[in-house]
Amino acid sequence: MHVIDGMAVAVGTSSAGGNACEGSPFVVSFPRGQNPRIDGPLDSCFPVTVKASERELTLSTPATPNRSGQKWRWTASNGFKEIQGDTFVADASKGWDQLRERSVTHPAGLLGYAEVAAEINRLAGADKALVNDILLGVGSGEFKGDLFVGTSCSRHMCTDQEAVVVADLASRTVFLAWKPSGQKIKVNPDVKVWPEKAKAELRQWAAKWK
Repeated sequence: MHVIDGMAVAVGTSSAGGNACEGSPFVVSFPRGQNPRIDGPLDSCFPVTVKASERELTLSTPATPNRSGQKWRWTASNGFKEIQGDTFVADASKGWDQLRERSVTHPAGLLGYAEVAAEINRLAGADKALVNDILLGVGSGEFKGDLFVGTSCSRHMCTDQEAVVVADLASRTVFLAWKPSGQKIKVNPDVKVWPEKAKAELRQWAAKWK
C-alpha cells in the first residue's frame, strides 16, 4: 500500500496463469468520499518494478539486449501514462571475475556480464537476436563445479526453440548450442573442443529431440 497525493493506493497483479508471463500490474486508488478507481492491468509480459514518490508511481520493466524496457507513470489525476523506457547496456564492470561470485541462476543473467555476453553474441553470430531471445525465456541455471550450465526456451515455444549455454570459469570459455524453431541444433564452438563435462550437458539437453 502506498500514499500518493494523500490518497491510499494499492498495486496488484493479474495473471492468465502459466509461467510464460509475469503478472500484469494494476492500481486501485481510494479517493476520499468516492468509490475506488481501478487502472490497468498493464500490457506487459515481463517483471515490473514499482517505485513510489510523493506524487506518483513509476512502474518499469528491465531492458533486455533485444528490446528497451517499458515504463509507465501513474498519477491520481490521470492514471497510467507510458513514458520512455530504459535501454539495455551490459555492465562493463562485470566479467569472468565477477561471475565467480556464482550469483547467476538463469542463463539470461550471463547477458549482464559484458565480457561473457560479448562471447555469447560472437558464438551466436547471425542468430544473436534469436539466441538472446531464447536465453531471456523460460529457463534455469546452476553452477556444477567450475561450470555454469543454463538451459532455456523461448516463451510459449519450449521443446521447439531452446538453448543450452555452458560458461567454464576455469578456462573462461563459453560453449553454446541452440535449436531454432523447425531447424537442427547449432553448436559453437565445434563439439569436438567441448570439455567432457560440457559435452555431457549438451547430450542430455539434446536427447529430447532424438
